[in-house]
Amino acid sequence: MRKGFLIVLVVVLAAAFAAPAMAGTDINGFYKSRAFLTNYVQYYGGDYGTTVGPPRKDAATMAFVEQRMRLKITSGEENVKAVAQFEIDSVWGDVKGNGQSASGGGLGTDATNIETKNAYVWFKVPNTSLDVTVGLQWQTDSYAGVFMNVADMAGIFVNGKADPVTYRLGWAKWSEGGNNAANRLDLERANDYTFYLAEAKFAPAKDVKVGANLYMLQNDMGRPSGYIQRVYMPGFDATFGAGPATINAWAFYQFGKYTDYADPATSDVNIGGFAADVRADLKAGPGKAFVEALYISGGDNNSVKYKSIVDAGYTNSIFIRTDMQILLLAADVLTGVSGLYASSPGDKTMGNGGRGLTHLAAGYTQKLSDKLTGKVGIGYLAATKLSKADVATGYIKKDMGTEFNASLNYSIAKGLDVGVVGAYALIGDFFKTSATDAGNPDNAFDLHARIGYVF
Repeated sequence: MRKGFLIVLVVVLAAAFAAPAMAGTDINGFYKSRAFLTNYVQYYGGDYGTTVGPPRKDAATMAFVEQRMRLKITSGEENVKAVAQFEIDSVWGDVKGNGQSASGGGLGTDATNIETKNAYVWFKVPNTSLDVTVGLQWQTDSYAGVFMNVADMAGIFVNGKADPVTYRLGWAKWSEGGNNAANRLDLERANDYTFYLAEAKFAPAKDVKVGANLYMLQNDMGRPSGYIQRVYMPGFDATFGAGPATINAWAFYQFGKYTDYADPATSDVNIGGFAADVRADLKAGPGKAFVEALYISGGDNNSVKYKSIVDAGYTNSIFIRTDMQILLLAADVLTGVSGLYASSPGDKTMGNGGRGLTHLAAGYTQKLSDKLTGKVGIGYLAATKLSKADVATGYIKKDMGTEFNASLNYSIAKGLDVGVVGAYALIGDFFKTSATDAGNPDNAFDLHARIGYVF
């Protein structure tokens, strides 16, 4: 696969240089690497196992280096473009090659670890305001990524404008036949996972934008022998100025059902969850500050009524804009480290196993010189509602942790920067494994150096 990709790249480059009259071809992307010293890690690639939760008592310090490169090839002209985007992830020294993504950093480094992120065509519809994207593409929600954040999917999305309103309509197939294409019966059955989107944004005045959104999930992957799901998701978002601050607020509600398709006599599980967020960004002296509050509802008995949210799933639903390093996900997250919001290896979603999340954060960023920027942050994370099983233990509490972090970033040249990031988290009783001292987790620390080049 690696050789095939290089052949395709060479052909594209040769065509671009040999035929200057043909459609233009652009190549851009980035390289990022992070070197960690930490007692807390969640790495899922290569021959490393996935871990969830904070460090246990007397956890060993770990050190590793991870990296990611993305390459985007765009060919076309003003009104139509074809786009292919690829990604290579690895941890230095993990394995040479095992046919798995996020691996191939071992000696020899030859591995089938090239991921196809995007492969689509974009075009403008003549004599209209419409543009259309068809194929494997990324899409982001209007809710800071809580539902889906730069999530790659196959579908058709349309953007349009009718002043002062802009709108987006979309349809995507998240799973075809339960992802079992080897079984033709699966392709013929109505057991797919389909996503629908409709958004309208209204800008009545300068610095004011209000949006109304409706999403829908039609999950029939449980046919013919399991559960099916319908989720309807109305919501709104708004951005406006308030004195020295810019306020962004949003909220959405979900309703629907889980139904046992195989056994109609089984009672349906009603879905009724919501999420809301308010953020203020403002100038503060020589720098910039933010404060933010995120709330995701939760319930104590998900088998009767699911009171948290359904999202697009781990790595597709990630909340990064408070830039937590341990509690949630960092803004420059690559492959190796995941947040403490994950309740189990099988449930790394923003719903926190149905319990929901409450998150408060603040931060301050300031340029210390022309090339040096400093940043500090603080955040708190808690489960919104404990499950009945949690309460029955007598020792598990809602508090998940409080984090303090800081970073320095230096710009070496255009597009190239290096930095160092440090974070320390006081781990809460949500992660206790017993009532004794042995069940108390260690506090977590994360120190890493980073380098990034955007080209």
